[in-house]
Amino acid sequence: MDFLVNLLAIWARLYPSLVSGFAVTISVALAAIPLALLGALLLTPLRMWGGSIIHAVTGAYIEFMRNTPLLLQIYLIYFGLPLLGLYPSEFMCGVIGIAMQHAAFLAEIYRGGIESISQRQWDAARAMGMTWATALRNVILPQAGLRILGPIGNQLIILVKDTSLVSAIGVVDLTMVGKVSIERLAVTLEIFLAIALIYLALTGALGAVLRIIERRVLERIG
Repeated sequence: MDFLVNLLAIWARLYPSLVSGFAVTISVALAAIPLALLGALLLTPLRMWGGSIIHAVTGAYIEFMRNTPLLLQIYLIYFGLPLLGLYPSEFMCGVIGIAMQHAAFLAEIYRGGIESISQRQWDAARAMGMTWATALRNVILPQAGLRILGPIGNQLIILVKDTSLVSAIGVVDLTMVGKVSIERLAVTLEIFLAIALIYLALTGALGAVLRIIERRVLERIG
């Protein structure tokens, strides 16, 4: 009982800081999600239908982004861009790093969805007189889109959790608020528990919204 009372007292004391950190976390996620989705849309056709050189370069980029730690990529952006004469804010460096890596993962999801459609669908569309582009737009992409709704949702949830890494370059998000609070109050478990519950609520809400969208899309089509 004493632990619970002490826990609630600490949470009440941290409430303004947690709200501020939560707002920054939401801002990072809202900025990175559309950039990642758009980046994947740009990478996918280059990966699938670009010439041999473009295909190779795009594939190498995707493999690099998927197979190196996100924290390392954020550091490369944060410390590397000033060497090129570019000085984005810590917030923007974090957003760019998160968006770039998740665009690579999403591009592979898009590609997998398109390639999962049988060649017979292409053949049937072409036999009906459709051009390649028309067949892609009207036959292949709608079917592929239904198959990748779930995987896209999972990737976006991972993206939201990855926003915690921006604290490594000084962005005062939830995780950074927790680190500072631990140093100031000399308590650990209570603060990390509060942050974990906030992330759980955030990703749970996002997951619920994505499931509603997926269900409504399936109801409209089916």
